[in-house]
Amino acid sequence: MPLSPPTAVQPSSAAASPAPVTVPLVWADGTRVTAHVQGIEHARAATKDEDFTEESSTRGLVNSKTAFLVQAVDSSGALVGIYGPRQSVQEQEKNGYVIDPESQRLGRYVSGSLEPFTVAGPSRKDYLPQEISGMTVTDAGIIWGEIHSENASSRGWKILSVSPGSTEVRVLATRSWKKGPNDIYEHTMLRSPVLVDGRVYWNFERSNTEDDFYEEKLFSVDLEDPGTVRDEFDPTLIDEKPPTGPLYVWEDRVLAAVDVPNDSEKGYTETISSYVPGGKRDEILRVAEDSTAEYAMWLWGSDERGFAVEYDKNLYLVDPRTRQTEMFQTPEDAEISWLTQCGPLISWTYQGGSEDLATKHYVYDRDSRDLSVVAASQGQNMDYCSGDYLSWSTGDPKDREADSGDVVVRWKN
Repeated sequence: MPLSPPTAVQPSSAAASPAPVTVPLVWADGTRVTAHVQGIEHARAATKDEDFTEESSTRGLVNSKTAFLVQAVDSSGALVGIYGPRQSVQEQEKNGYVIDPESQRLGRYVSGSLEPFTVAGPSRKDYLPQEISGMTVTDAGIIWGEIHSENASSRGWKILSVSPGSTEVRVLATRSWKKGPNDIYEHTMLRSPVLVDGRVYWNFERSNTEDDFYEEKLFSVDLEDPGTVRDEFDPTLIDEKPPTGPLYVWEDRVLAAVDVPNDSEKGYTETISSYVPGGKRDEILRVAEDSTAEYAMWLWGSDERGFAVEYDKNLYLVDPRTRQTEMFQTPEDAEISWLTQCGPLISWTYQGGSEDLATKHYVYDRDSRDLSVVAASQGQNMDYCSGDYLSWSTGDPKDREADSGDVVVRWKN
């Protein structure tokens, strides 16, 4: 899908736009990207009740006996996650799980209580999840993937969903295969599913160094009529491979992905492409050939307004239609640890750098061009969002059970 020519963008009256500078990124037509460079040192402190209201918190739930591991925030502002009895430190060190996989549940945290997801049908039994591998909140509900546990008798994955306002789990797609003799060397990865024009798409990667085996495929299934899983790469229908890596939705009909073919003198070229299912990829953005950057380009997310891209550690907010690009310089010795896009807001955190940097959550409003920062106790350094809601983890890094948990806030427009 070719991109329309760029149009002039006037700076918002809410904030003066920094002067643009040329950066080592290139549009598909070969034009260099110009970006408005900003420093996070100019972020203002956001305050509770003035900039946002706190809607809920799991501080009363998370303790030495119970754990709640957030996976998403649904459209009502409720946290969605895995919960169950917390294992001892010795047990966690032994098996790597905060909650015993045999005892964990999946559900929402609503009005101070846990609401478990249930098995489809009249039994209303609690649904028992496998290992969650990515969760996406859409207007059509919550969609996620699950992959086999290490102790499972077979290998496989599932794609599942819960409709808005429901707790009943629907299985959209499943695939399994028997364990092989060299499974100890096997690596599998199921990417977060995305919803595009009524179809759910996901990437699955499987490799085994002992057997010199590797494959990565893009699959899809109809959300409302999930009878047939479609392999998006059918050589009889299309002549090039669909995008691999993390998938994101752009303009409600296009999948965006980072493409890293190994065909340049540096050993890699990096592009961001759009893909219309059943069609070809269209390059949008790539690293300039004369780039000397030490760090790669990474696509953190996208929505109908554009992309959030990390390149050479700095953050670029890119509108590929207008070519308006904002760049936020990353502090020395730090890197982005998490980013989420939520309506006009983009929130991100850092790791490394100064000691207090990991305790700050930066929030940028793309409408007003206002950059603010929220001070919070250092937690898991992850945040999630849906609609007007943002959530992040808080806690004492030396004692995760002391005044720890996750908060959900609603940002004021």
